[in-house]
Amino acid sequence: MLTHPAWLAAHSGNFENDPVRRGKWIREQLLAGIVPDIPIGVEAQLPEEPHRTLRQRFDVVKAEGCWRCHKKMNPLGNPFEAYDDFGRFRTHHLVDGDGNVMATEFEAFSRTRKMRWRDSHERGHPLESFEEIPVDTSGVIDGTGDPALDGPVDGPVELMRRLAKSERVRQSFVRHVFRYWMGRNETLDDSPTLMAMDKAYLDNDGSFKELLVALVTSDSFLYRK
Repeated sequence: MLTHPAWLAAHSGNFENDPVRRGKWIREQLLAGIVPDIPIGVEAQLPEEPHRTLRQRFDVVKAEGCWRCHKKMNPLGNPFEAYDDFGRFRTHHLVDGDGNVMATEFEAFSRTRKMRWRDSHERGHPLESFEEIPVDTSGVIDGTGDPALDGPVDGPVELMRRLAKSERVRQSFVRHVFRYWMGRNETLDDSPTLMAMDKAYLDNDGSFKELLVALVTSDSFLYRK
């Protein structure tokens, strides 16, 4: 799901991908973490630096006052630099003759033209003048409390595989299923229901149907108010 264009586009900006939105979703929805809201008075605006990639421009959030929250999001969203704001896969950024990193829409257009008309010199810079710099897709999973899950990752595929094997992610998924169908957060009294849902999911090779059956036959569901 994390490499599906619908998810990637939904967690992007109007013109560029957004490692903050993508990382925040993973932290909250898959890792059951909490990311505080933007503090009052903070202007969440990246500097206009056309000579730097989006990831390089995000270095500004490594300031002490910003990083305590951004460290929960950016390292999880950075591996998805391999996909632009439309979910198109890429391995390099295009840089024009003036050293400006191309915006993703123009980058995709130029890349298509470069494939079709490699010798074209129409309109503006010759296509041969575009340089390519590798996309940095390194990232980190951190702060989960699971030593088998935490650690550096090299790209979105490695990140997804590690998340898929995680007990913490599975239990977070079960918890969100409970919240969606019950319309409320779980309480301590719901522990038997959550445990039964998790067991049904494991015993039936990840069957979502059996997961729901365990929920709708539980006391939490049958005696809901």
